[in-house]
Amino acid sequence: MTRISNIVSPIGEQIEVSPGFFISRRSLLAGLGGTLLGVMPGVRSIAALNEEMGDGLSFEQFLAQAIPVAQSLVGDTSISGQDKYLRSIAALASGLTDVPIPGKWNNTDQGETPDSYRIGFNPGGDPFRVLHWRLEPGAICRPHAHTYGNVVSIGIEGIVRVRNYEVVGGPNYEFDGTFLVRQTVDQLLVRGSINLVSLEKNYIHGFVAGPDGARGLDITTPLKPRPAHNTPFLSIGKTPVDEFLNTYEASWEYK
Repeated sequence: MTRISNIVSPIGEQIEVSPGFFISRRSLLAGLGGTLLGVMPGVRSIAALNEEMGDGLSFEQFLAQAIPVAQSLVGDTSISGQDKYLRSIAALASGLTDVPIPGKWNNTDQGETPDSYRIGFNPGGDPFRVLHWRLEPGAICRPHAHTYGNVVSIGIEGIVRVRNYEVVGGPNYEFDGTFLVRQTVDQLLVRGSINLVSLEKNYIHGFVAGPDGARGLDITTPLKPRPAHNTPFLSIGKTPVDEFLNTYEASWEYK
């Protein structure tokens, strides 16, 4: 069933650890402490982390906390391992209050129209990199599959509608016919809210910006070698094949 999220609570109060699921930031960090932070070398204690976070994390503080967490978890690429990795990074990313604006914006072929969708880069770390994206008012980032890395998307400014899909029966990126996809998430991404993409779940996503445009981050982590083919874009039918299952006919497009 499609999950819809339009919560706009201040990021200092709640964290969306998965689409449509919100808990308080401090409660989440306390919960993570017993299973993650408490056993990870180089990560501060929960008490110290809560004190440091205060009303939020600067980008530098985020990197200092997130890199050792990521390094400890990235080796488990199973479904549950990716879930734990993504939600752990998301818990920290939700507290970001200060993200530098990139000095350069680059055009990308993911936008539906030229110059409507641009990306820049913020300093990342090992094992992830940080893409900073900007959508003009009403701009569309076409639905595309992530085939070799997972993604934590976080809203910074404005509102963007995010839809995620999965291929029914599993993806075959070499197939040139029509197949079924299921829409798994339909979410409004606002400041501090999170959308998660793993290689096993919600691995196709597309964005539509609101009337004021939007900015956000994609914290991307390569888990496999980059494939020889280009990014698979998804062409999706407008009418569902099955409204209850939220399935659509679709095909791949490569540009």
